[in-house]
Amino acid sequence: MEIKTINTILITVISLSVIGCSKNADKTANKSNSDNVTEAALFSQASKAELGQRFQEAADLYVEIANNYPNSQYRDKALFMAGYLKSENLNQKQEALKYFNEMLDKYPESDLVDDAQFMINSIESGKDAISKFEEQSPD
Repeated sequence: MEIKTINTILITVISLSVIGCSKNADKTANKSNSDNVTEAALFSQASKAELGQRFQEAADLYVEIANNYPNSQYRDKALFMAGYLKSENLNQKQEALKYFNEMLDKYPESDLVDDAQFMINSIESGKDAISKFEEQSPD
């Protein structure tokens, strides 16, 4: 399978996973907080931009959530997705490390901790996530 196709599939799977986690969080979130609507709208816009392969726009929106909503239920996911897009689609590896490390520092109980650590290891090894994943997967 072509690397670009694998990368697109990987992005889609991660996005759907993150969106699914966010929807579950929405069910338990306090709906009276008007910032939550804004956060949810921004997260939705970022996800749509990502699926439309507008990676810089998506990364900027995820960063906006992380920077402007420090108490957001979406913040760990926004940090992870900003890092992922910067690493895998925008070739901004050092910037990506910043977001992954912040996610690990601030959200050690996040369901994305293992994924963030995997991405950090991939960047530090000089390999993209797909190559690193293939390297670790049994044949």
